[in-house]
Amino acid sequence: MTAPKASLAVGAVPIQMPKMVAMLGLPMPDSAPAPRIDMKMAAVMAPMVGQSWVPPKPPALMGKMASLSSLAAFLPLTDIAALMNELQQMVSELAENVQPVLSAAAYMPKKPMFNMVMAARMTLAMRAQGLCPMDLSGLDSTFAQAEGLPPAPGKMNATMGAVRGMGPIPRFALPIPMQSMAMTLASLGPLETIPTSLAMPPVSSTSFAGAAMAMLSQLARIPPLPLDASKLLSELARLTDLAAIQAAFGEGAMTTTGVGKVQAMLNYMSRLPLPPIPPMALAMQPKLDMLPPFQPSRPGRGLPA
Repeated sequence: MTAPKASLAVGAVPIQMPKMVAMLGLPMPDSAPAPRIDMKMAAVMAPMVGQSWVPPKPPALMGKMASLSSLAAFLPLTDIAALMNELQQMVSELAENVQPVLSAAAYMPKKPMFNMVMAARMTLAMRAQGLCPMDLSGLDSTFAQAEGLPPAPGKMNATMGAVRGMGPIPRFALPIPMQSMAMTLASLGPLETIPTSLAMPPVSSTSFAGAAMAMLSQLARIPPLPLDASKLLSELARLTDLAAIQAAFGEGAMTTTGVGKVQAMLNYMSRLPLPPIPPMALAMQPKLDMLPPFQPSRPGRGLPA
C-alpha cells in the first residue's frame, strides 16, 4: 500500500467549533428557555431524598443480568445453541464485510484520522442544533438541505444575537451527591426488563439469584470465539468513527477530494470571528452531556416528567 499523500492530512478542530456548539445551545432572545436536565433532576431529587443521600449501587449479580438484558434484543441468550450459531455468523460477517471497510481508511495516519473523527463529531453536533458548518463555509449545502435546516447566514446571525443579548446563566444545579444518585438510579432502570427479556423471575423474587446463576453458568460454557475480543472492540470503535465521518461528510469523505473539503471547512471555521462567550456557558454543556437521560434516572417507574 502506498504512503499517504500530504493532501490527505487533516488539521485539528479549531476552538471555534466547540464554541459554536455551546452558542447554538443557548436560548434565542425571543424564545422561552427550556428547563435544563440538571434543573429538572434537582427539582425532583431535592425534596425526595435531600442532597446528601446516595442510593446503594445494585448488587453485582443484578448488574450483570441488566447488561445481559440489554443484549437480549440482539442475541438469543436463552437458547445456547442458537446463541452459538449467531455468534459464529457474526464472526464470519465481520471478516467478510467489516475488514474491507476498515482497510479503506487504513492509509490515513492515526493523528489525521483522529482529527477527521473530531471534525465529524463537531459537525454533527452543530448540525443537530440547526447549523451545518459545511453550508456555513459555502462548501456543501446538500447536508443542510437534506435535513431542512434554515439558511446558514440567518441562523448564524440569530446565534450571534443570542450570545450578545445573553443574561446570567444559572449554575449547574446538581451537587456531586446528586450526580452520583442520578447515575445510580439510571443503572437501576434496566432491572425492570430482566424478567421479560431473559425469561426470568422478577428481581425481587427469592428465586431470581438461582435462575441468574444458572444462566451465567450456561453462558460460561460457550467456547471462545475465533477472534480476539479486544481486537473486535477496537474494530467496532473504528467502524463507529467511520460511520460518524460518513454521516457528517458523505460517502466520499475519505477520498482526497473529501478530505480536502473537510480541511477547507476547518480553515474557514478557524477564521470565524465569534463574540466572547461567558466561561460558564462553555463549561456547562460537558456537565450536561455526562448526565444520564432524565427518564431512565427515574426510580422505579420514574421521576415525574
